[in-house]
Amino acid sequence: MRLELLLGLALLVASCRKDTDERYNEIINDTMECSYDAGWSVNTLGDAIVGTYEWRYVGAYGFGEYSSDRDFKNWTLELKADSTFILNQADSATVQGQWSLSNSWLSFMLDCQPPASTLWGEVLYCEPYLVFYSSPVDGPDHLYERQ
Repeated sequence: MRLELLLGLALLVASCRKDTDERYNEIINDTMECSYDAGWSVNTLGDAIVGTYEWRYVGAYGFGEYSSDRDFKNWTLELKADSTFILNQADSATVQGQWSLSNSWLSFMLDCQPPASTLWGEVLYCEPYLVFYSSPVDGPDHLYERQ
């Protein structure tokens, strides 16, 4: 009986994880499509992404699949109009520096000094979501949501 209960619980947890991943992957895909359709320029996108965001999800699909909606929980990102940023890493640390937007391999990339791992990849934006999309180079995709 106890083994059956544990197996049932494991199946339920796996099912919930799959639903969560599918929901976030759908948000990332919709954000990608919307962002491409928007026809952003460096200036218009740079102006649009100014704001405060809360981290929501990470997914990696290269040599091994990995996803989480908890690993960076309570991280916030503030992109300021004066080209400074603050990445509050919950209880661990705060990274502050300069940001700029540049043309990249597919569209745009956020250049940060100092670099921040959750802010690397192609910038995709469609209100309220900001995605740092690294899947094409086997990196993780990070999803942020405007507060």
